[in-house]
Amino acid sequence: MEAETLPKQQTASSKVDMCSVCGVNKAKYRCPACTVRSCSLSCVKTHKRCEGCNGVRDRAAMVLKDDMDNLSLLSDYRLLEEIDNKLEDNLRNPLRRHVMRSLKDKPSLPRFLHCLKNEAWNRGTTLKFMPSHFTSRRENTTRWHIRWVFHQADVSFTDTGVDENTPIIKLLNRYLEPKNDLSPEDNEKLEYYQSASYGKIAVLIKTDVPGSGTTFQELFVNKSLRLNLANKTVLEYPVFYVVLKDHIDAYLDYQPEGHDDLFSELPKVKGMATQKSDSLSYFDATSDMEEG
Repeated sequence: MEAETLPKQQTASSKVDMCSVCGVNKAKYRCPACTVRSCSLSCVKTHKRCEGCNGVRDRAAMVLKDDMDNLSLLSDYRLLEEIDNKLEDNLRNPLRRHVMRSLKDKPSLPRFLHCLKNEAWNRGTTLKFMPSHFTSRRENTTRWHIRWVFHQADVSFTDTGVDENTPIIKLLNRYLEPKNDLSPEDNEKLEYYQSASYGKIAVLIKTDVPGSGTTFQELFVNKSLRLNLANKTVLEYPVFYVVLKDHIDAYLDYQPEGHDDLFSELPKVKGMATQKSDSLSYFDATSDMEEG
């Protein structure tokens, strides 16, 4: 009886030792991810391709107490150490710390920013703030900080300490009048804008409209900054886009998705800087703010 059972046990044991892929050769390797046994590199590759296995051991998989060894213990220790280092890194990174906080845990704004936000609200303007470590947050002031983007000339400028009662046309004079304090290089880029009459130039602001996403609205250049910002949402400070009215329809019809080549069809104007292939970077919802 025992003589008949022994060959069967040997046969079963030999099958376990055989390659699970080809079933011909004796197995030499065991997959760290799924423990499938294989005999050669070709069988390993076949197993990964057919089973969709990446061959990487799941470090968080349960290991029975009887199967624990020094390597398993060392692997668990290193995994816990990596998790601890990652958590510590997130706590030290101000941007990640800000994102991880829940709304109720966010620190309140400083008193002067509360006052600034309330004053903007009283004027019909919704003022939002970036995290404190962003450059735009540090540049923000009690008076308006304005960024001008002359998109078709591929140049931008910044005004600081602007009074809210100043008409936009008066602020534009610094850039459109031939006699100004700009550098020769900047004046060369703005040459076509300066040669055009004020009636051929429009000033736009990018706004978020519920249900429509990001759109552009034309401002009234003869009215004050305060009136133009009423009923609009501003992130830290306004960004104004100065465009030629011949091209204004392309901006007013702008859609944030599905029109990556929208402005590639704008006619090139002789004497102006050639538009870059990534011209829509000016119109990205996050492109106006820089992280410090």
